[in-house]
Amino acid sequence: MTRILAVSENWNSFPKQFAKLATLYPVKYLPFSKFTLEDVTEDTLLLVDFQDIRPEHLKVLKPLTKASENASLGLLDIRSRQQVLQARELGVFHLVDREDKLPNLLMKLRGMLGDYSKPKLPAGLPETTARTVVSTSAALDQMSVAALSGAPLPMRMLAGTAKDISASLVTDGIDNWLTAVQSHHSHTYCHTMMVTGHAISFSHALGLPRQEQYLMGLGGLVHDLGKVKIPLSILDKPGKLTDHERELVNRHPLYSQEILKSRNEVPGQVIDMALSHHEFLDGTGYPEGLRGDRIPKRVRLLTIVDIFSALTEKRAYKDSFPPSKALAIMADMGGKLDAGLLRQFRSLVLNSDFGRIRRPAG
Repeated sequence: MTRILAVSENWNSFPKQFAKLATLYPVKYLPFSKFTLEDVTEDTLLLVDFQDIRPEHLKVLKPLTKASENASLGLLDIRSRQQVLQARELGVFHLVDREDKLPNLLMKLRGMLGDYSKPKLPAGLPETTARTVVSTSAALDQMSVAALSGAPLPMRMLAGTAKDISASLVTDGIDNWLTAVQSHHSHTYCHTMMVTGHAISFSHALGLPRQEQYLMGLGGLVHDLGKVKIPLSILDKPGKLTDHERELVNRHPLYSQEILKSRNEVPGQVIDMALSHHEFLDGTGYPEGLRGDRIPKRVRLLTIVDIFSALTEKRAYKDSFPPSKALAIMADMGGKLDAGLLRQFRSLVLNSDFGRIRRPAG
């Protein structure tokens, strides 16, 4: 994924809506005083803030921005003739107005970099699964942008997406679904779709009513919505998180609740799943330290498939565990998880192809 390098003279005046880019793309912010040519690599898109830019900055930037018309994007006051002329002189022809909304900036970036929300699917997938992964990715993208920009959430689309995933799982099976979603370059999208597939499949295996299966699917789709407020540099960090970073990550259920509770059409059960899926029966979870019966069964189910998904998914900085190893780790968690549900889930996984990802050769 291309990294965005944003340089500005005055971060106090940098538009807040554009600062939210860091939750959708890998972004590094630098003041001009610390910027050097070495900061720009082949996979860097340079985002230049033209407000208060000085002649010495233009001199440093010119060799970079003249090299490729697609390598840079200008952030400016489109009514300022001086800023527009400075951008043209540098060779920066992709321009965004400082007063534009976040969706407009994203549209411009996608025109330059491509749409990272779209999956690159492996060959040989059943048509239904392939089509559903693409539509689910689009729904997740709309949800993320809406949450960041304050626009209405596409809840009707998400509810329909949960039904489509359920139909795809019945037609093509969970193994095809996992193989498809694991290929997505976004770790967040991959994990969300894995959790949703597992939640629907497990609730179906338990014999829960169809509407309850859809509800579990909707819960899976929005369970990590609050992560849109956390920079990708933290979410995808390969090493150990600092105390501050861990505290921020642990707030994502509260962020999810904050986003969802303002929408009357969001079922309360779904908000509960988003808020409490990191709670443990022994009270050691977060964010509220709930214990025992205070954690609804739906939440307990989602917690199990969330942990299983995290253990079995593959990332650049970690290998995936096979299902048997993941289940052994979960069994060693003692009284944190619902023992009855975990036994049923273990039986389902070990006595079928549930949870196994077919890796492409090579």
